[in-house]
Amino acid sequence: MLGIMNEKRQQILRWQQQGRIDDNVIDQALSVTKANNSPHQWYAFISQSTLWLGALSIAFGVIFFFAYNWNEISTFTKFSLIQGLMLFSLFFYTQSKPSSHSRTALLFFLALLIGALFALFGQTYQTGKDPWQLFLLWTLFITPIALVSKSSSLWLLWLALANLTVYLILDVHYGLIGLLFDNNRNMLLYALLNLLAAILFELLYYSKYRLLTNRITPQVALVITMICFSWVSLYSIFEFTKHSFDLLIYLLWMAAIYYFYRIKITDVLVLSSWVISAIVFIIGFIAKSIDHDFGGATLLLLSLLTIGLSTAGVKWLMKLLKESKGLGEIS
Repeated sequence: MLGIMNEKRQQILRWQQQGRIDDNVIDQALSVTKANNSPHQWYAFISQSTLWLGALSIAFGVIFFFAYNWNEISTFTKFSLIQGLMLFSLFFYTQSKPSSHSRTALLFFLALLIGALFALFGQTYQTGKDPWQLFLLWTLFITPIALVSKSSSLWLLWLALANLTVYLILDVHYGLIGLLFDNNRNMLLYALLNLLAAILFELLYYSKYRLLTNRITPQVALVITMICFSWVSLYSIFEFTKHSFDLLIYLLWMAAIYYFYRIKITDVLVLSSWVISAIVFIIGFIAKSIDHDFGGATLLLLSLLTIGLSTAGVKWLMKLLKESKGLGEIS
């Protein structure tokens, strides 16, 4: 989606806040530098927004249509309608411009229809009691669509379905997975899944053929992984005797993130989650160390530590943000 405020406008407004541009001439500065959004940019933003809202509305409308008229529509009509819509979406996909937003929206619409088709098949023929099988098939079938689209939106849908599939599998404690991962350590499996997904997305982005247009999807996968590892770290602190090895895994993870996303490249979003996770870990460790005297003074101490660590973390991240945008000279 096209941003409402471009980088040039943000830079000029930042200079205004720093007193480098007088408030009386800010409009003139924006006009001379052509930093204001043009009518063409507004048109592109509105058209893309309505395109995606329309595609999502039609897809969800189809699903609710079948749910509301389930008893009034024959099985043949149900399958004919949904498969007909899939064929129409493929036809319009072939007629749209390459690498256009309409193509991506059509593929996203097709991916949702595939899920509706599997749901229709499972509800009609009662294929099984475990819904994770439906979501697993849905995830597998939209994988080639996501590869073709090169779009973060399709891969985010794929990532959400993959996590939901794992959740449903663990919910029924299916086979060996249910034995290996108890309720306290399920987060390790989620962390592993999202870590592998993040590595896949990074490889797609940095590949020779650029199979992913931006890094939104790997960033989201890494943030989810960070949340899972933060949960694991708290278990390792408060139940050290049972989860001591998890603490080592967490520390290795934090070191790896700092190396790849601070030393090799600078990714402020990923490092923001890294800072939050570090603060949670430090506060949790201190709280565990003094849990025998957990009174008002302790809560005050933890509050002050949280404020201090958060302030230091924000200042560090702002410094990195300036460096990443080439604004290190601006105070």
